[in-house]
Amino acid sequence: MIDDNVRSQSLLMNGRSRQQSFFWRVLATIGPGLMVCFADTDGPCLITAADSGAVYGYKLLMLQIVLAPILFVAQELTVRLALLRGMGVVGLVKADVGRVWALLVAIPLLASCFFGLQSEYSAIGQTMRFWGWPVWVTNTCITCLLLVLALSGSYNCAEKVGLTLGAFQMLLFITMFMAKPDGQQVFDQLLDFPLQDSGYIKLMTSNIGAVIMPWMLAYQQSAICDKGLSEEGAEHLLIERIDTFVGSFLTQGVMAAMLVTIAAAVRKGEGVESVDDLLTIFARVLGNENAARWVLTFAIVGACVVAAIVQTLTASWVLEELWNDRSATSSQRSTGFFQMKANFRARPMFYMAYVVVCTVAFIVTVATDNAVDLSIFTQFLNGVLMPPVIFALWFLAAFRLPEEQRLRGFYKWLAFALFAICSAFCLGSVAFSF
Repeated sequence: MIDDNVRSQSLLMNGRSRQQSFFWRVLATIGPGLMVCFADTDGPCLITAADSGAVYGYKLLMLQIVLAPILFVAQELTVRLALLRGMGVVGLVKADVGRVWALLVAIPLLASCFFGLQSEYSAIGQTMRFWGWPVWVTNTCITCLLLVLALSGSYNCAEKVGLTLGAFQMLLFITMFMAKPDGQQVFDQLLDFPLQDSGYIKLMTSNIGAVIMPWMLAYQQSAICDKGLSEEGAEHLLIERIDTFVGSFLTQGVMAAMLVTIAAAVRKGEGVESVDDLLTIFARVLGNENAARWVLTFAIVGACVVAAIVQTLTASWVLEELWNDRSATSSQRSTGFFQMKANFRARPMFYMAYVVVCTVAFIVTVATDNAVDLSIFTQFLNGVLMPPVIFALWFLAAFRLPEEQRLRGFYKWLAFALFAICSAFCLGSVAFSF
């Protein structure tokens, strides 16, 4: 009887230990997928969604719904490659098919990061004008924050800051319900696609580019490596897939919330030409301009900062992988001010690239002042630059992974078809839109 009691207590303790171990493993693993989610719904994406709602009502809402599973399919490829190969996309392409092909993938990635970062700075600068901040002061603060996060040498620190700030975007779910959209109007416009309208086609391309962005594909793959998850490989596959699944649908929910809020509250003849126009519409929704100012500040600035963290890290990782004969797997695990010098010596290319990217973004955006046009152009450009990156990921996942983890059968060609349709639409829209 005593032996039975001891055995029962032992089994109970082992069960609790395994549950606690799994819980802590989940907490240690999740992050890159949610980080990508919050970065995906960055300031320019939110402005693109707002402009879509202002101009075409709910006619682009179905696109947001359809893009959610496509986004998951794309991001899930990065999870497989990171955990099973332990390298970023540029590093893998260079190792498997050569430096020239790696360069063809790196160039659109760097262009996407560069223009994306300009639009983040521009959106933050316009938003902080609500509070009387000059653009150069705002941009200086953002640049200092980005540099401190990078030079601290801790990826986990950057991820925690990004997730905290990015979570403020979920305030838009509240504004969506407060806007009280007309259900019948939503239903009537949900399947209305005016494809003969060049403006509609351009916004469709911008929305696709706002969802499947080259830099976020590269980020999640390198982030998983830099976080050290690739060292345990396939053990993290399930958790990272769940992380990515939740992130993919959450990001589209936020985009839809912004679109619905604006579509429900905009007045005839009213558009979104600046961030100040968003303030006017949100003040109408919330019934108070000060409340609207706070909501937009938290939502847009939070979204832009997390995206800026992702874009600067991605650009630096891409340059590091392209320049060095080593992968992006050397994790930034040392922390603290006194470790900065040692970190810089260990990865000079990464830190030099990071400083250059931030400095150029600061200089360019102080001289620019049109967040809406820049945001829509950036997302349109993302759609055009997407094909080489997405097909590089598809090729690597279909032919360069261990046999049991490769894309196979119907799913392999379904992914190819989805990526081909999105790419063909984005590239074909260039001539049609202009």
